[in-house]
Amino acid sequence: MATIEERFEMIQKSVLDQAEAEAQKLRDEAKEFKDTAMKKAEADVLQELYSRIQDEITEIHTTATRSVSQKESKERQDLLLRREEITRTVFDQVKRRLLDFTKTPAYVDLMKEIAKELGTRCPMEGTIVMLRREDYHLAAKLGEYFGKNVRILADEAIRLGGIKVMNQSSGLFLDETLDSRLEDQKPWFCSHSGLTIT
Repeated sequence: MATIEERFEMIQKSVLDQAEAEAQKLRDEAKEFKDTAMKKAEADVLQELYSRIQDEITEIHTTATRSVSQKESKERQDLLLRREEITRTVFDQVKRRLLDFTKTPAYVDLMKEIAKELGTRCPMEGTIVMLRREDYHLAAKLGEYFGKNVRILADEAIRLGGIKVMNQSSGLFLDETLDSRLEDQKPWFCSHSGLTIT
């Protein structure tokens, strides 16, 4: 049989072992809690960082898209202005060449052909024939193609040449001017010149 001291030591050892086991259990639980808390904190930080990165990526994408769109719009506008400038230059050159043409005998022949055609299409009384002011010296020659009761007027709106004919009673208006013919060529020029912008 064990002595009181031995029993006391056994009880003491048992209590200490139990206390040590409880302490170890608490340390293990604390470590597990700490590890779980750390993992959760890391996950929260990573989620917040990911969210911030996504927001910044979205902001960068939006800014870049806006910038590209503005640049494309500006370049398109510049191209449109350049196309208009080229078209205007080409048509100004054509106008100069047409004005040079109006000083040749071939232009007088063209005016006679136009007058002959319009005279057959519009030989009515009350017809008004309109010429460019610079062509008014041809009025007598051209008037022969339209008959007797025709008025021939100078029209300031005709800048390049040709003839306009109007008969109010029949509602007839014919425009065979170089001005309108040139204007009619603009859509064709724009679609066939290779200056299209897409």
